[in-house]
Parts: sequence; C-alpha cells; structure tokens
Amino acid sequence: MAVRTSRQRFMSRSTLVMVLMCVLGFGLVCIGSLVRVQLVKGAEYRDKAAQNQLHDTVVAAERGVIYDANMTPLAASTSAGKVYVNPSLIGDNEFAREMIVKNLAELLGVSESSVREKCSRTGYKYMVIKDKVEDEDEEKVRNLMKTYFIIKNKDGEERKIYYNYYIGIDPDVKRYYSNPFLASTVLGFINQDYEGAYGIEQKYNAVLTGLPGRIISAKTAGGRNMPVKYENKHDAQPGTGLVLTIDEYIQSYLEKSLEQAYLNTKCDSILGIIMDTKTGAILGMGSRGIGYFDLSDPWGIVREQERLEIEAIEDEAKRREAREKVQYAQWRNPAINDTYEPGSVFKVITAAALLEEGLVPLEERFTCTGNVTAAGSRYNCHKHGGHGSQNLSDAIMNSCNPFFITRGIRLGIDGFNKYFQAFGFLEKTNIDLPAEASSIYYNISKMILANVASASFGQTFQVTPIQMLTAVNAIANGGYLMQPYLVKKQLDAQGAIITETKPTVRRQVISKETSEIMCGFMERVVNEGTGKNAYIAGYRVAGKTGTSEKVPQATASGISKTFWASFACFAPANDAKVSMIVILDNPKGAHGGGAVAAPVAAEVLSSVLEYLNVEPQYTEKELEELKIEVAEVVGKSLSDAQKELDGKRFTVKVKGGGDKVVSQIPAGGQSVPKNGVVILYTSEESKSDKVIMPDLSGLSIRDATQKAAAAGINVNITCNSELSGELLSYKQSVAQGKEIAPGTVVTVYFKSNMGITDYDE
Repeated sequence: MAVRTSRQRFMSRSTLVMVLMCVLGFGLVCIGSLVRVQLVKGAEYRDKAAQNQLHDTVVAAERGVIYDANMTPLAASTSAGKVYVNPSLIGDNEFAREMIVKNLAELLGVSESSVREKCSRTGYKYMVIKDKVEDEDEEKVRNLMKTYFIIKNKDGEERKIYYNYYIGIDPDVKRYYSNPFLASTVLGFINQDYEGAYGIEQKYNAVLTGLPGRIISAKTAGGRNMPVKYENKHDAQPGTGLVLTIDEYIQSYLEKSLEQAYLNTKCDSILGIIMDTKTGAILGMGSRGIGYFDLSDPWGIVREQERLEIEAIEDEAKRREAREKVQYAQWRNPAINDTYEPGSVFKVITAAALLEEGLVPLEERFTCTGNVTAAGSRYNCHKHGGHGSQNLSDAIMNSCNPFFITRGIRLGIDGFNKYFQAFGFLEKTNIDLPAEASSIYYNISKMILANVASASFGQTFQVTPIQMLTAVNAIANGGYLMQPYLVKKQLDAQGAIITETKPTVRRQVISKETSEIMCGFMERVVNEGTGKNAYIAGYRVAGKTGTSEKVPQATASGISKTFWASFACFAPANDAKVSMIVILDNPKGAHGGGAVAAPVAAEVLSSVLEYLNVEPQYTEKELEELKIEVAEVVGKSLSDAQKELDGKRFTVKVKGGGDKVVSQIPAGGQSVPKNGVVILYTSEESKSDKVIMPDLSGLSIRDATQKAAAAGINVNITCNSELSGELLSYKQSVAQGKEIAPGTVVTVYFKSNMGITDYDE
C-alpha cells in the first residue's frame, strides 16, 4: 500500500478548499441572481411574464338602443364576433399562410390581399381580420377552426395542423338600424372605433357608449391557449337607451313626400321639419339630395348615378376627393347645418312685430302700385301692376313687398333687431344635434334703415331652417319661443327612466292676442292667397309661402338664376298641434314656394293630422263632397242589391253573369268618393278581373273624376273644391298603366297655378 506524503496531503486539502470556494462563489452568484430576479427586478419580470402569458381582450359594450317616440327600436346593438389571427405562429410557413388567406377571405368576404398583409406581420401575435362578424359567418369560421391541413417537415414527415392553432374569435358587438334609410341624418352613425360620428349617435355618444368589458385568458409565449384553461371575465355594461321625439310613422310620411318632390321638381335638395307646436319636440326631420344615406353602409354612395360617375374617374386621388365630397353631402343635415334666405316667409315675423308694437292698425290701408321707394332705394312688387288698396291681412295673403317695406321701416333699426333677436335669429336653437349653424346677418352696430327695408320682407340675410320653424311655431302657439329637442327620455338597461326632457319656453316673444290675429291672417293665406295649394279639406291650415333668389352665378350659357322655395305652416289654425317647414333648393321649372313647397306640406300634413287623430272640422261645402258609406250587399240577390244601392251618389257596376252578389268593392261599411263607383261581383271568376290605371294628370276635377269612373276606379280628390275652376291634377297615388282591381280608390292631387306667386319674376 502506497504511503501519502505530506505534500500530497497538502495538495488534496488545497484542492478541496478551492472546490469549496468555487461552490460557495457559484452559490453566492446564484443567490445574488435570485435576489436580483425576485426582489430587485421581481415586479418588472412578473409584468413581462404576465404580458407573455395573459391575453387581455377588450369587449365593446353594447351601445344604448335608440327608440322612436312609440318605443320602436331604430338603432340597436347585438353580439357579434371579431376574427383574428396570430401571425407570429405562422412565421415563414408560406403554405399555412396561403391556406388561412384563402379560407378566411372566402368565408368573411374580405380581400385576399388584406388578409395576406395581416398574416405576414410575423412580429405580431394579434391581428384582426374582420370585426362585427355576424352569427352566420362566425359559425363558418368556427367550423373552419375545427378542421386541419397537413404539412410536411424537412424529413418528409406529415403533421396535422388545426386552423384554431392560428385563428381565434373574440366577442364583439355590431350596430343595427331597423330601417337603414329612415331619419339617417338625425340618427347619424358610428365609425370603425364604435364611436358616434354624426347625428344623435355623436351628440349622445358619451351616454350611448356604455362601459367596455375585459376577458383575461392564459396563453403560451407563442400566443396559444394553455393546456389548463384560465379566464377572468369582466362583463361589459350596456349604454344608456334614448327615446326620441321622432315618430316613425310621421317620419315615413315626410320622407316619402320629400323623395317624390325631389324627383318631380329636379331640385338640388329638399328638406322638411315637423314640430309639436306646444312642446317644441321634433316629430319628423328629413331631406333628399343632401342629408340622406344608408345607415348600414354610411360610406356607400346612395345615388347610383353619382356612384357610377365617381367610379369612372381614373385618377385615384381625384376619385377619392369626389367620393369624400359626396359622402360629406350625404351625412350633412341641412335642417340645422345650413342656412338659407327665407324670403316672404319672414313677412309673418315682421307683421307680428308691427302688431305687437301697435305700428299698423288693422284697418289701415296701403295702395300697392307695383313698386315703392323707401330708405333711398326702389323696390318692386312681385305683381308688376300692384295689388291696389290693401290692409295688413290682405298684404300677408298677397305677399306684397311694398307694404312690408314701408311698414317694416316703422320699426326702425333697434325695433327690427329687437324682434329679430327675440324670435331667436341671433342665437342657435341649441337643438340636441351636432354642428348647428348660426344665422348670417348684418353687423348691428353698422346697420342702416335701408337694411331694415330689405330685411323686412326676408331678403339680404340667412337663417337656418330650424330657426325659421321655431319662430313660426311661436306665432302658432300663443307667442312662446320653444326649445326644439329630439331626445325625450334616457333609459337604463332595465328600461327605467334616468332623465326626461321637459318642454322649455325660452321666452314669450308676442302676446296671445297678436298670435291669434296672426293665425287668422295665415289661415287666409292658405284659403285664398299664395298658399292655397296647402289646403286640406276638414283641417284649418295656416301658412306662408316664400321664394328667394340666390346670388346669380355666371355660367357658359349666361347668368344663372337659382331660388329657394319654401312654405312654413301649422294646423289646425285655431289650436295648432303641429308646425312644419318645407324648403327646396333650386327647383327646376316652377320655383315658387306656393307652387312647389305648399303641395308637399299639404300631402304630409294630411297624413300626420289623421294619424294624430286630430278631429276634422268640415265646412258645409266640404260636407257635400264627403265620401259616402257603402251598404253591405254580399249574399243578396243582384236585383235586391241594386235596389238598395240605387239613388246613391255613385255608380254601380256588375261583374259576372250570376244572380247573387258574392263580393263587392268597396266592402260594406267602407266609403266611396262622391261620383265614384261600386263594383258588384256575381261569380268567383269575375273577381280576378283587372283594370288598367289611366293617366289622370293635368286634368280638372270633373274630367279626372269622369275618366276614373269610365275606367271603373274611384278617386280621392285632395284640393280646395271651392277653387275647382283653377285646379289641375299633378300627381296620382297609383302609377299610370298599372293593373289594379276595379273599384280601387286612387288619390289624385290637385293644385292651382293662379295667384300663388310671391316673388318678382
């Protein structure tokens, strides 16, 4: 056995000491690193670990529902899906990328280039392919995620890869509009960030938005789901609901008539507003030409011709500029965003001010010779020969410029501005919609009397349509300038009322006595004057026409004259329920307010008053023209039926060869217009008979009625029958050439072209 020397024993101890020192040093380093990791840098590293392991998804809250006045949902949100991919997992796997691109593009209806671009961002773990995905398409993607494709590695080994390795779906919400075109500029829309961009959606965005939720789930470093599922969910809180003053039915009546007038007059645009006279609540607000778009696709171009013209532009920058110009015009609400020159409608404001100040006695007369010189300037009347001797009531009915010029300057600069301000023209109405415009008026400190002379009959200044209607509304309701508003109530998620808007009187601008006198004067405008085309049998309509020329524009063919044509009104005149204004911008052909705006107001008011159950008040003349109720004769013999119906103020026609009545039009209990027709069917086969709708336009009442009766149809006449000698039909509710059942009631609209001018041609 070998004996260890002392030197060897020393070296062994030295080696042991060195080993122990190394171990101790390494341990101290490890301990130091652990201290640094857990204590010094602990919070930082924990945050980094959480960022890599936790997937935090923000869940948009459902925006509050927007209802009409009858609690019909106009805008609502519903759950949807948000489809995303994890590009970091795709990496440089070109085969996987193309499989994902092809399938998602097809299922979601998005371009392959867009999906490919997002799938190529390999530095990201979360790229949204499409949000607001509806249930049907979301289900298609979920089915795709359950399938797989096969890839081969470098060694040729095959491996299944399921699509859910790369694709995921997060919860989302989507905004729906029950009628995508109804009240579009009132409702507005939301942008890609789910924020209100226009209209009510923008004005009330803060309360509609609600509180977003969050879903926190565990993921691997690569962004895949953990083997052990972890998820912490914080539910989103829905936004506040809004109940509007807008009535869906009234809005529909309004927009239907505006659309037809837009097509008939070929105007650049047309707008209408309907207000509750007592409260200032807006019952309807709409437009065509501008201020009209598809709520479900607000960036789309509504008018096909405009869309085709834009698509035909080859230069991309110019095409984009043209598209944006049309889009902004579609989103614009001309009722509050634009101004116009009111023209003769403003004469009722001047008249009310003169009456309130006692500056024009009711019996005072003025002789209009066709022109007048006042405040150093000469002014013409629209009736070149003049209106002759007239009082204030006559002047309003005839829309006489010289009368209002000479009487308006009696107010003086301060007096005129006092009422201009009192009626709300120097301030915004503060209606609850964004971007309300201000009026365009003189610098008051520099005004001269000639400015008052021009302004007294509605020229040389501009106001917004909502300002003009609010002012006329004050004349109708006893003199109270009301605060117009669109939101009646705010509701929580359970439907409980959070806040409710109360009608607000801004101030009383004229006395009740002045209001009553003005209502009578304005009713005469409709019964006898320039507003006669707004007459509605059974309803006392009061109104005022207006026609104002824009600044002439030089064109290649010469100087172009364009006009604003308008009509402001309310009904019933003795106890107004609704006020209304209609304004056309640059109608072609006839361009007077009495010719093109008043008929639109009559069409809408007739439907609105009937819908609101306003009791009609017929004159004796109107009662004579009322429809006649038809007796029920089905089941009776033909001879007995004819005897029962004989002597009535309508014609009886028989269809079929039987001897017993099996059906009748109109049905028993319904009404037929005077001089109309009742059809009796005596066989089932005869019930299938049809007649061709004739063209009833351009006819007198008598000729239209006779032509309709000859065709076997009934006509509902809308006009002032006392003016029958000057009325001609201009529109019918059923298009010419359409097949209809015999006895069908067709509405035919009549208007006058005599005595309705209110502007110097």
